[in-house]
Amino acid sequence: MLNDINDLLAIDSKIEDIKDQRTQLATLLQNAQQNNISLIKPQLRDRSENIAADIISRAHSLSGVQELKKQYGSLDVLDELEQLYEKQETLNNAKIDLEHLKTEIKKLGNLDILELSWETVLELHDKIKATIELVEKDPTEKLSIDQVTSNFNDNVITRWANSISNDFKQLLLESKWDANQCTTPEHDLIDKLRETSSLLYKISLLYLNTADSNLWNFQCIANNFKIRFLYHFHESSAMIEIYFKFLNDYLTENLYKCINIFHDEANGITEQKIHEEFINYVLQPIRDKVQSTLSQNDLKTLIILISQIIFTDKNLSTSFHYTGKGLVSLLPDESWDKWLTYEIEATTKQFETITQNPVDLSKSADDFNKILKKTYEYLEPFYQLEYEPLETYKLKTCSQIFMKLSSSYLDYVLTTDSLGEKRTKEKELYQTIIKLQCLNIVYRKIYELSENPVFIRLTNMVNEIEGSNYFSVFQNILNDYQTDMVDDIQNSIIHRVKKLIKESLQNYFKLKTWSNLENPSENMESASSELVNTINLLNRVINSVDSRDIPSPIILNIKNELLNIIVNYFVESILKLNKFNQQGLSQFNIDFCSLRDTLNLPTNIINAKESNLLELLKVLTIRYDQKGETFLSKTYINAGAFDDLRKRLSLQHLDDSDIQDALYRIVYGNII
Repeated sequence: MLNDINDLLAIDSKIEDIKDQRTQLATLLQNAQQNNISLIKPQLRDRSENIAADIISRAHSLSGVQELKKQYGSLDVLDELEQLYEKQETLNNAKIDLEHLKTEIKKLGNLDILELSWETVLELHDKIKATIELVEKDPTEKLSIDQVTSNFNDNVITRWANSISNDFKQLLLESKWDANQCTTPEHDLIDKLRETSSLLYKISLLYLNTADSNLWNFQCIANNFKIRFLYHFHESSAMIEIYFKFLNDYLTENLYKCINIFHDEANGITEQKIHEEFINYVLQPIRDKVQSTLSQNDLKTLIILISQIIFTDKNLSTSFHYTGKGLVSLLPDESWDKWLTYEIEATTKQFETITQNPVDLSKSADDFNKILKKTYEYLEPFYQLEYEPLETYKLKTCSQIFMKLSSSYLDYVLTTDSLGEKRTKEKELYQTIIKLQCLNIVYRKIYELSENPVFIRLTNMVNEIEGSNYFSVFQNILNDYQTDMVDDIQNSIIHRVKKLIKESLQNYFKLKTWSNLENPSENMESASSELVNTINLLNRVINSVDSRDIPSPIILNIKNELLNIIVNYFVESILKLNKFNQQGLSQFNIDFCSLRDTLNLPTNIINAKESNLLELLKVLTIRYDQKGETFLSKTYINAGAFDDLRKRLSLQHLDDSDIQDALYRIVYGNII
């Protein structure tokens, strides 16, 4: 098929195609003869060759092809050639029309503005557009097309729109449609304003081959704001915050008033169109002011400017539902880099302030959380901006502020010593408990941040970029906090308390009166006097643990481990190393229960070692049961079958070997 100008330029190759078709036809004739197809006469070959030769000699113009079709009928090759020549003729005519249009544009451009009419300009616009659509297929005509469109845009559309705009701007000022008073312009005036706006809008749509043409009506409507803005802020001394407030107040007062006055659905000026474009054009003097401020190259001014831009863009989106191009797009990467560096340094200084004095360790967690909270509240409008180039900076603020400071705080807590020279082992313990509280408070805040939609979105972004599966960008930091709380600080607390308990029990371990006590104590419920220091110690320790903001599972685990330590001391250092009479066993039980009760464990918690110890005491007291003689025979003990004893004493935890060992202790005289 012949499709375009390139095919026309290749007419010689088309003629060669005709020759090829002649050869193919001759081949078909030969095959037909070989197959005895009698319908095709031998002279047909000569005729086809003559037709092909005639086409080659005469098919050099549209009229020539049409004469050939009259003679030979509608052959495929003739149809294609006819279409090709018709396209060429259309193209040639369009080129001629394009030259004529230059004259028409010049003529229209020389007319007095008052002589221009919408119908005349629209008709010329449509003719130019249709002609260009034909001519633009020929790349050699690009310069001519550009000249026509430029002349039409500048000498007709812009000249006409500019003239109407000058009068329209004056009318808008005089109408005071955006004045603060509650009065609305007269109905006739509103009609005139709307009519002129609609005409300018339609004129704006007549620009040819222009992707970013000016909407003249909105430029005029926003002119009132521009004049006010320049009047109030022509000097650069005004605070940046004030002109952004001026913008907000103006939009609040006039956005919906503008929609009511100028909307014209019939001409395509919808309420949504006005909503977007009015804000867009009102922003122009603000954009100019931003560019001017950026050129000052002052860091303090830049930081204030960016903060105001972030807040304003968020406000435009949330309060005015603006979805157009905001102000953040005006800021180059260089400005964002300076802003990021400043914010990092500012939060780092705040962090250094709350961590510079070790004695402030106990309140540092709350202070640090305040930094995290205030920093997030400050950056929240920035995180909510929908502007793709900012995504990198969102990740950087998360990484270099929230994540880095959280890691720094963890290091600070683990390495800080607030005790100085006046230190004791018990004070070191309380400092460790405070550290556990600090980490828990901050851990909870970081976890709260990790569930914030902003950081969930950043996590999804990181997972998409890295092909990872993090549940949060704070995942590693949260794991570090959890590990240090559970594995390090918790174990350190247990170890420190164990040492303090052991030291406080030294005199208690030396007691050798368990076998000759006549009364457990003056008061049957009182612990031995040698345990008073230990009881007081544990009361202080447990009160400190219970009064701190520490996770319940960690508190429970600390207490449970301390109970295991107490049980171990009572069994290994007292029960196994001494002989006991009945009163001694009773005092032993009272002493143990006194220490256990200081731990303030929940009543529903069962500790295996404690259960074993209490059941062991039950077995040992069988020595004083008149009906227990049968359980103390060596034959019974050696047999190792203690079901009846278990049933009698309600033993559920003690294993057979421990029962056997306890019975042997009685038999061998350790329980007297």
